[in-house]
Amino acid sequence: MTHLKTVCGLLALLVFGMAWPADTLTPEQKEVKQFVEKMYSYDPDTFEFGEFSKRDGSPFLRNRVPNKVGKYQPQKKCELLNEFFDPLVVRKRDIKTGFVGCDAPNRYPYLGAEDMPSDIRIDDIPFPYITPPIVSGNRAKVEVFPAGNKKISNPPSFDLGRNLYFLTKSENGWRITNVMIHTKWPDLDDGTHHCYFSFAKAPNDEEAKEIPKHCKR
Repeated sequence: MTHLKTVCGLLALLVFGMAWPADTLTPEQKEVKQFVEKMYSYDPDTFEFGEFSKRDGSPFLRNRVPNKVGKYQPQKKCELLNEFFDPLVVRKRDIKTGFVGCDAPNRYPYLGAEDMPSDIRIDDIPFPYITPPIVSGNRAKVEVFPAGNKKISNPPSFDLGRNLYFLTKSENGWRITNVMIHTKWPDLDDGTHHCYFSFAKAPNDEEAKEIPKHCKR
């Protein structure tokens, strides 16, 4: 019964949130929401795989990738990721002599590697559902359901993942300083002793408060 009440409560909150009018957000909340929307505006071909236009070097926007016009540019990918993430949560790796590749935390925990490249994916990448951000001074956190509100609300399904972004604002603007990635949401005690989340880096005390109770044993 507790499980059912929790799921129903979450569904009600999501449905209510979907009708949340933009003009009820504070300027700071709008700023954070627009920042996250911009991050999700890039297609996985660019953001995850580092492909940029051969013609002019521009990044590809979500679901707007012409056939066979991309070129792998690892330096440009690193620069793009640094516009959104603190360097401590961007994983760097040597890809060949003199070149470094960069990888950000997974934006789409419910998608497999075969679901993201534009040349082989069957379905378009959905517009994510972004909940109203919580902002306190120069810190913020915001929930993102990458599968979008249609799959969350009709039919009700919570197995499509959730990302909780933690952000800090500096003189360079907002940057994501950590991400709590759930491959299954809500992360309830289902009797299997499984937990379905990971952090991009070790959480601080405030971030650790988001860890489900049954995972703190």
